[in-house]
Amino acid sequence: MLSRRRCLIGAAVAVAAAAVATVASCERLSTRDADAIPLTILLVEYEGPEAVASGQRLAGELKTQGLKDVFVVQGDQQASVCVGQYDSWKDRDADAMLKRVRRIRDAQGQYPFAGVMLVPKPEPSLANPWPLEDADGQYTLIVASWQQPGRSARAQQYAQQLRARKLDAYVYHGPSKSTVSVGAFGPEIFDDPSKVGQPGARPTVIDPKVKQLQRRFPTLILEGQPTPPEAKLNPYIGVIPGRQLGGGPSSAMRGPLYRVTLSLIDTETGLVAGRRRASGVAPGSKQVPTLIGALVRQLMNALDPARPVRLGVAGVLTDADAAQASLDGVALEALAAALEAAGAGKIRLYSHQAAAQMLGAKGLTVDRITSTPGCLKGFEGLDYVLVASVRRAD
Repeated sequence: MLSRRRCLIGAAVAVAAAAVATVASCERLSTRDADAIPLTILLVEYEGPEAVASGQRLAGELKTQGLKDVFVVQGDQQASVCVGQYDSWKDRDADAMLKRVRRIRDAQGQYPFAGVMLVPKPEPSLANPWPLEDADGQYTLIVASWQQPGRSARAQQYAQQLRARKLDAYVYHGPSKSTVSVGAFGPEIFDDPSKVGQPGARPTVIDPKVKQLQRRFPTLILEGQPTPPEAKLNPYIGVIPGRQLGGGPSSAMRGPLYRVTLSLIDTETGLVAGRRRASGVAPGSKQVPTLIGALVRQLMNALDPARPVRLGVAGVLTDADAAQASLDGVALEALAAALEAAGAGKIRLYSHQAAAQMLGAKGLTVDRITSTPGCLKGFEGLDYVLVASVRRAD
């Protein structure tokens, strides 16, 4: 379960941190369907009894600073502060607004909105008959999520179907995504609860009932459809909002956050232009593939579908924490699956091995490409080169 950071700009209160962007699903959409979805730039997400008031205060402050297109989407103890409304992923006004808000500084000189992205416009969440927040436990098995318009009703309908099958289904409505999970469990489901939330640690589920549920739900449901096996997106154990992790009072309150950044470099210009860079935060190592799927779809929407282009993955850069969790290999596998799905008809995909060999023949390593994208200008083997980074975000 995503752990959200709160932020507020005010005359006397500085913004502490950027909101963690919610992760969009990575199902395939036609260009026409994708462009029909109302889009916006999600700045901050609030939850709880004061959510609406907090969102309105932030929106008011941003408007006084000249950001006139700010608005608040209000729901049941939920508020999303957004800016701008757009009809296309390729809207130049959206590009300009993204640049503007990412440069906003708070009173401490930080950039609270540096990681914001263009996303489907949040919808007000419905009153929830089975709120995950009320479940009696610390963990739950997340089996499905929806992000497209009508997500709240669809998630609750699916939960109702599961409950009709005598399953303890719960719904969680975030500002831009609704999830359905099954069951509520304590730390005893793991072989070693002390590993939960620790960098590089991978506790194993040993509880027979949870393992039975995992077999019953072998594939993550996105937008009502099972994800393809090659995407390797499985239901995962999430933390119930507001619950303490691990087996004791001194345990961390959440697992490590990982920031994933994908850059699509044009070999004709050596530049990462417009919306060809996508970034987001995953609430744990197991959620990195899901985030990569969402970011890849965003990048693919920035390409012209009229002419398939040659694209290769140069590699993945990781910091010490991400490397310890073997997220370079995880990211490469997720990139291959996501590009195959979201890039169908738009790209001719070269494997990482093939792309690395082509680039290596010219002395182009992922480190060099990341630090100096211009070194790719004039490279004739590929039209675009994708480089990725996975780093600890907290």
